[in-house]
Amino acid sequence: MISVIICSKNSERYISECIDSVLGQTYQDIEVLVVVNDSSDRTLDILKTYDDERLIVFETKIGQLNYNLNFALDRCRGDIIARMDADDICSPFRLERQLFYMNDYDVVGSNLELIDEYGEVYGGNLVFPEHDAAIRRKIYYRSVLAHPSIMIRKEVLMSVSGYMGGRYAQDYDLWLRLMRNSQLKFYNIQENLVFYRVHHEQSKGSSSSYADVSGYLLRESLLSKRADYFIGALIYYIKGLFK
Repeated sequence: MISVIICSKNSERYISECIDSVLGQTYQDIEVLVVVNDSSDRTLDILKTYDDERLIVFETKIGQLNYNLNFALDRCRGDIIARMDADDICSPFRLERQLFYMNDYDVVGSNLELIDEYGEVYGGNLVFPEHDAAIRRKIYYRSVLAHPSIMIRKEVLMSVSGYMGGRYAQDYDLWLRLMRNSQLKFYNIQENLVFYRVHHEQSKGSSSSYADVSGYLLRESLLSKRADYFIGALIYYIKGLFK
């Protein structure tokens, strides 16, 4: 079973498209856990209209993403975890394609197709490094894995105590902690398996998020005594200054 985890805050405009794309996957042995966190709109009411036993809905009053991701992790039954954002859309064969690669890898992501607030493709996509060596080599200065596209073994995620980090860039913190284990293998499928929605309501990168990433990299530098992490911390600190 694959457990798809979605955290949703005030997503009434997009949540149906998101859920429909997950429930309509070519791979059907799934459960979909949606944590509606600190929402004030109709998201919860919309989710209650679904009559599908694979969809499991929770509500919390805590808006912090790490808490809600771990809340869902504690309640999921699948051996494989797939992440999804409430305003994005999966391609119909996303889970099937990623599961194939999970035979050889521990964390599998994909590239992203950019769509606008109306779901229209407006040109351009986000491409991430394909192989494990490149992913590990480039994490010091750029994003190497798209969190809403990720599939990961639950035991691997729990081996580093799940989600931690600060207020921003929780995924970056997770990748760095996972990369302490040289035996884990990362891979990005070079296909657009997720339609990533760009709109004015979404959380965007800020100087604070760059500061958090800089802090994560500095922590790894202190733990490993490796200069590349320290250089990465400086790069993200400088990026934050010009954001």
